[in-house]
Formats: sequence, structure tokens, C-alpha cells
Amino acid sequence: MKRSNLALLFLSCALPALAAEKLYRFSVDQDKLSGAPDFSRLNRALTPADRISVRGGHFARRGKAIRFFGTNLCFAGNFPDPADAPRIAKRMRRLGINLVRLHHTDTNPDREESRAGSLLTQGPYPTLNPTSIARLRVLLDAFKAEGIYINLNLHIGYEFRPEIDRVPPLPGAGRLPTHSKPLHIFYPRMVELQTQYAEQVIGALKLKNDPVLAMVEIDNETSLSHAWQTGLMDRVVTGEYRTELERQWKQFSAGRDAGPLISPKDTLPPEQVNRFLMFLVDRDRYYLAAMRDAVRRAAGKLVPIAGTQMDFGGLLNLDSHDVLDYADAHFYIDHYNFPGQPWDSRNWRIRDSSSVGTGLTTFLNEAASRQAGRPYTLSEYNQAFPNSHGNEIDATLAAFASFQDWDGLMHFAYAHSRNWDDKTPSSFNLASDTAKLPLFGQSAWLFRTAAVKPGQPLDIPVSQELRLRAARERMGRQVAPFLEKVGGYQPAVALSRAVRLVKDGAGPIPAAVAQPSGCDIHYDPAARLFLIQSPKAAGVFGFLGKKKASAGAIDLELASETGEFVTLMLTALDDKPIANSKHLLVSVPGKVLRSRAGTEEPLKLANYSGTTDWWTLPKEDPNQEKPSAPSSGGSGPLWMERMESTLTLRTAAKAITVYPLDGAGARMKPLAAAGVQRAPGGFRIHLHGDGQDLSPWFEIVSR
Repeated sequence: MKRSNLALLFLSCALPALAAEKLYRFSVDQDKLSGAPDFSRLNRALTPADRISVRGGHFARRGKAIRFFGTNLCFAGNFPDPADAPRIAKRMRRLGINLVRLHHTDTNPDREESRAGSLLTQGPYPTLNPTSIARLRVLLDAFKAEGIYINLNLHIGYEFRPEIDRVPPLPGAGRLPTHSKPLHIFYPRMVELQTQYAEQVIGALKLKNDPVLAMVEIDNETSLSHAWQTGLMDRVVTGEYRTELERQWKQFSAGRDAGPLISPKDTLPPEQVNRFLMFLVDRDRYYLAAMRDAVRRAAGKLVPIAGTQMDFGGLLNLDSHDVLDYADAHFYIDHYNFPGQPWDSRNWRIRDSSSVGTGLTTFLNEAASRQAGRPYTLSEYNQAFPNSHGNEIDATLAAFASFQDWDGLMHFAYAHSRNWDDKTPSSFNLASDTAKLPLFGQSAWLFRTAAVKPGQPLDIPVSQELRLRAARERMGRQVAPFLEKVGGYQPAVALSRAVRLVKDGAGPIPAAVAQPSGCDIHYDPAARLFLIQSPKAAGVFGFLGKKKASAGAIDLELASETGEFVTLMLTALDDKPIANSKHLLVSVPGKVLRSRAGTEEPLKLANYSGTTDWWTLPKEDPNQEKPSAPSSGGSGPLWMERMESTLTLRTAAKAITVYPLDGAGARMKPLAAAGVQRAPGGFRIHLHGDGQDLSPWFEIVSR
């Protein structure tokens, strides 16, 4: 008897209370992954001719547009042991990854060089750690060999230290604000030191004209415009920092009576506030230009450069970032909430919400942040474990972003440490998230090949007055709601057209546009279903329940004992339309649970103490005072939800064979004749039926 069937037997005998959920054991072997779920074919080793530039509003390689589907590495994960670097790069290539964002490389400087958790040591900024530099360079070479580019981040988490870096302390405080935000943007010595850091890091990593460097981000999640809108400037720009910013404000005012710094709480005429906002834009732009010039000196003239994220500045970023090359953004679905101390692993909660099930709101709002004529990326996104709908995020976003004609997606994150072989899901980490891994390669393929064709562009004009008004009204992170408020813009238009902001464009804001026929994606908010229906890809995502969904070449029905929520995608592996394809891959992962410590009992979400609409993993130690088990780590084995269903495939094939695949992508026993039956125009396939080998992957071979 196969191991998957043994797991079902164990559940039916030892855990009768779980019979309705029908769980089975499954894990992905990323080091041995091959066959249908291996998307290595999308990459090839990088050569000097593969350098990235910007052309025609998109990233370009060898004169042609290129899209990136990638992930992040964080903290010590950026500096693997040299022996691990090649296998990590090969793992990522198999998942279809062609870009890795190097994040939190400047955070928590190392006290000892051997720790290799940061590019920096505890010496005066910027003192580089040679061990970390050497390890990262080995990883970059491994990436090059596997056709993977990098996104280099500069200022992320470094916090200037007054006594060491010779910068002023805040009055009455030794430490500066978290990550020094936003002081590092305008204080001259801090800016000078950051330009030195940029040049030294790029030089030490030998990145000048190196094709592995696809792009550079200057500053993570901050701007003066954002700090003003959120009130952060009022709280932290004090003492010598306030004196310096006042000096710059007076200089900007060119002899006019500048007055004191303006607070968002002040009641002043709009024109007076506008002048101060343009001063902040000027300071943001000056900082970004100084950093841009340092990058160009060190890395070469072609490398595309971004500043910070659109959701950390809003429409005024169109002004402050006009000296740069591309725009970026971040979003999360159901991010952790911490009722007590931030990032307390023993006291957290989530809504357990679904993006598809809650109006696709985040996707639609994000579409209103892309600027016409520039590449657009999402360098962070996730729907982290233990959200039970998290397996929807990669494929639905890949399809939506392809329709919007975006240029890069970076799942946050692959790993935060060097624990490469952790098997249990760990909050944001893709490397151990068994619910997301089965669909990741297909999602990469779909986005990178534009299997969902882009929609017709819809341009949204945004005048300078509109941009300033958005800042005055402190709408920096809410571009779509602001456009809806002032001009009748309808976010749902992003399901019909590829939305683009046009700086200083003329005319009214378009309100609503009917969805054209033949669109490769379809979303029904009432049914809470998102469909992919392109010639080479078909998918059903959301709350199907006991209805039947039709998406392009497939129909899908869930079995009576299966839950309401499903994520299923079918893609052609031979680059042919599904109806004519001889080789297909179906992925249908369920939610994943880890086990209670010391048992093989699945650990389920439970209501957070005193609530009915918040969820957490319940504490496993009865002596623990706080209510939550950590979202990271924990115990195996892992349990995946069995998604029994019937898939109808419309195909010209005369016969098909359907193979469940094991965690390494190897074929298991093909489905019996009873599970694959002729139907009008194709075949009906019974997935996850009794007696079958159980897997989220099924390979279909036809003749």
C-alpha cells in the first residue's frame, strides 16, 4: 500500500474526528524535483549579453521585454554556506524563479564576522563584513549559472548610531527612530554615508556591468511625503534634525517667509500646504538622485533603479521619483495582527480571509498605482501561513498581473535564515510552505510567458493638483479609493482593462468600462470565484461549493464531502493550446496543517481568545500565559487537505493517461479506468478518489 493511502488509513482509524476533512501527508522535495512540476526550462545561464535595461516602458533583455517572477531572501538567508549556494539556486530555478530580491542585508550588523547575517559589521557605517560579501558573491555566481537575476536593496533596516556614526541623537533619546526613518533621507551626513555604502557594496560584490544585477531599490518603505502624511515627521524630526530641515525649507523658499515646518494637523490654505509638500518632494528627489548617481558610478549606466514603494508616498511619488527608472509596491493579504507587542510569536492573530472571497480588493486597488511608461513591480506580497486560503495567492496574482501587463512579482519570502531543510510551514517562508509550492512553478510560467494576455490599456490622468490633494488629504496608501472619491473611478475596471496612471494627463477620470469578451480572466464577486480561461491555462479559485464552474477548456465540480474552497490550475507543458496539448499539469493543493507537538494530530486554527472573527494557532503548552503557538516552526508530519473533485477536460485527444506525482514530481500509479472516463468533447477525471495515490499534482499525457 502507498504511503499516502497509509496516511488515510491512519486518519480513519486513529483520528475519527478528522474523517470529514480527509487529510493526507505530502511534502515537496525541492532538491530532487523533476518531471512535470520542474520549470527549470524557463531559465538559462546568464551571459554579458543578458544585462537588463528599460525599453518601451518594460524591462528588456537583448532588446526584448522580459518579466520577472521571483522571491526574497532575508537576513542570514542572503549569505548561505558556499556548499549550499548551488542547490538553493537550483531549487529556485525548478520553481520557475528568475529573480531574487536581496532584502534586510543591512539590518542587525554583525558583532562577529563569522556570523554572516548582514553585509555590515558593528564598526562605523559603512563597515562591510568580508565573510558576508564572499558568501553572497558565491550565491550570485550560482544564480548566474541557473539564469536567476538579483534585485539589490540598499537602505532597508540599518539604524544609524549617533555615538558610532557621528550623527546627532534625538533630544532625550539615545537611539534614532526605527531604521532611522525618515531622518536618513534629508540629513546630509546620513545621505553621504549611504552613497558610500552603495558604492562600496556594489564594488565589493563586483557587480559593475554584471548581468546578474537586474535592478536596484534605494529605500524600503519610506519617504518624506509618507512620513508627513502619517504624522511620523511631527514625532521624530526634532532637535538638530528639525533645525536642519528648517534650514533646507528656508533655502527652498528662496528668501520668502517660509515660517516653521508645516504639520498635517495645521489648518492652512491649500496653496500654503502645497508649497511645503513640493519642498518634501524636492528633498525626496534630491536623496534619490544622489543615491541613483552613486549606483550608476558603481554598477554602470544600464541598471534600472527604483526609489521606494508607491504605497509609501502615493501619488506624489510620481513627482519625487521622476529621476528614476521603474516603480514598485508591496501588499499583503491577511497580514498578522499583534494585539500586544509587535512581532510577538506567542500573541498573534489573523482573519483567515481569502483574497478571492473578499472582493479581490487588494489586487484591484494595486492596479491604480502603476504609472504609464515605466516598468511596475511588486517586490513583496504574501498571504502567509497559517491562512487556510493562502494557496490562492500566487496563481491568481500571476494571472491578474499578467492581464495588467506588470513587469515583476516577488513572493515574500523564500527564507529568512539558513535553515534550508525546514519542513514545517514557517510564517512568510515559501521554502517550507507546502500549500503554496505546488502552484508556484505554474504561476511563474503563466506570468513569465504572458499565458494570460494583457488587457487593453486604460489611462487615468492625474494632474499636479490631484497629486497634491491626495497628499493633503493623507491618502498616500489609498490611491484607488482617492481616485474613486474625487473622480468616480471604479477599481473593478482593472478586471476589464490594464490600468495606468498618466502624470499630468488631460481629461476626466474614466469611471467604468465593460469587460470585453474573450478576456483571459474573469471574477465574480457574488460567487466569490476567480477564473483563468486562456488558451494555455485554465483555473478555478475560490468558493465553488457544490456548484460547477467552467473555465476555458475545463469544468470543475467538488465532491460532496470536500469543503467549499478550491484552488485548481491546469497548464499546457508543451506550449500548445490546452485542447491540442499532449502534456498537461494539474495542481489542486488543499490547505496544510502541521501537527501538535509530540503527536500526529493536526494543529488547527482556533478563535483568538475572546473573539469570533480572529484566528490563531492555539498554544500547545498549557502553562504558557500567551494565547498563540508560533506561526513558524512546529512539528511534523504535515497534513494536506484532500480535494476530491471531478475535472472535465475538453480536448481533441483520443486517449489520456493521468498520473498522480509524488513530492519529487515522479509518476505514481496512473488513475484507473474508472477515474478517467470519456465525456462529450473530452474526458471526466476523478481526482483524489478512494484508492488513488494522493497528491496535489497530476500529469496528463494524451495521444
